[in-house]
Order: sequence, then C-alpha cells, then structure tokens
Amino acid sequence: MAKASKPVSLMTKNLTKEEKEARLEAESKLKGNADLVYEAPTDLVKEEKEVYLFLVNELRELDIINNLDIELLKLASNSIVELKKARVNVRKYGQLIQKPDGSLVKNPAITILRDYEAIFNRCCRELCLSPQSRMALSKMMADIQANSEDELLKILSE
Repeated sequence: MAKASKPVSLMTKNLTKEEKEARLEAESKLKGNADLVYEAPTDLVKEEKEVYLFLVNELRELDIINNLDIELLKLASNSIVELKKARVNVRKYGQLIQKPDGSLVKNPAITILRDYEAIFNRCCRELCLSPQSRMALSKMMADIQANSEDELLKILSE
C-alpha cells in the first residue's frame, strides 16, 4: 500500500526551492474552495447539524477541510448521532434479547453500533480526528517550524 502524500507545508523531506514552489502551486490549485464547508448542510437533522458544526469549527484552525469534504463530514456527523442511538438501545435492552420462545439472541443494536463505529473510525482517519492523527500532524508541524527557524538562522548568520 502506497504511503499517503503530505502537503508541502507538512513535509520534513528537503525539497529544492523549485520543487517546493511547484508543489505549493499544485496544492493551491487542487485545494478547492472552503466557502460552503463551514455552514451546516440543510439535509441534516438537528443533532447531525450540531455535530457537523462542532467538527468544522474544531477543524477550522487547521485549514485542512474544504467544500469537497462536506459529504465526509456529513457521514461523520450521521455516524456519531447513530452511534449514540445504538448505545442507548444496548443500554436499554442489554446485550441479549429474549425471543417469544424463551431463547436468547444478540441485540441487533450491537451490530448497528459496530457498523457505525467502523464508519466513524474511517471518517476519523480521513479527517485527522483521531488522537494518533492529531499527534502525527502536530509533530510534523513542530518539525516544520524548527526547520524554518534553522533556515532563518542560517540565512541570518551568512
């Protein structure tokens, strides 16, 4: 499986000035607009809108989302709301449900819970919402800042 590419601003690998400029230009062309992403889509229910707005407001400072991420953010919002509902049903009815004949079966809400957890986990990876993703991102940002300070000191010393 190929390693995912990083934005130039997060790269620790040394690039020539020309390579860096070319990559930055290409990234800016591909980034897309972010004029719609910070408003809740109208096709979400109230709870999903609240989650959506929470997510986009938390991600706003990172400047990593744009209009192309709206559907993924909607999916993440929906999965969080449905996860909560499934948890309520598991707590209410328990892990096992008794059938009319007296036998016990697994509560279907457990399967629903597991399915929405998988969807949510995928969305977390895609949107850098997991603690691991945020730690990796913060490390890359710190490395970049240190490298840029070193380059500045090098230029000033010359």
